[in-house]
Amino acid sequence: MKKCRNAEVVAKHISRTLRNSSMVISNVMGPMEKLSLGNHPVKGLYYTVAGTPESLSVTIFSYAGNLRVAVQAEQGFIDSELYTRSLHTRSLLDAFDMIFHDACGKQ
Repeated sequence: MKKCRNAEVVAKHISRTLRNSSMVISNVMGPMEKLSLGNHPVKGLYYTVAGTPESLSVTIFSYAGNLRVAVQAEQGFIDSELYTRSLHTRSLLDAFDMIFHDACGKQ
């Protein structure tokens, strides 16, 4: 991207890449300290990209030592009954614990 040095060319490349993708995974390291907006403390943040054509988007964001995972999918892409049942299985919790430990260094 640095070779282009032209915002329009970069924007077209990113747009073309997003149009041709069906899934996005993003991880963003957020601030370690708590923030406030208008003297109101921010309890938590989620990060996601809206308006893109992907069927599935997973974003992982840390804020003040807490890890947040957001899953965004087009309607009907995920079987909600199966997803809800899988939240109670140990394998999904183990996977989340591994991601959490690697991202935040906590147990």
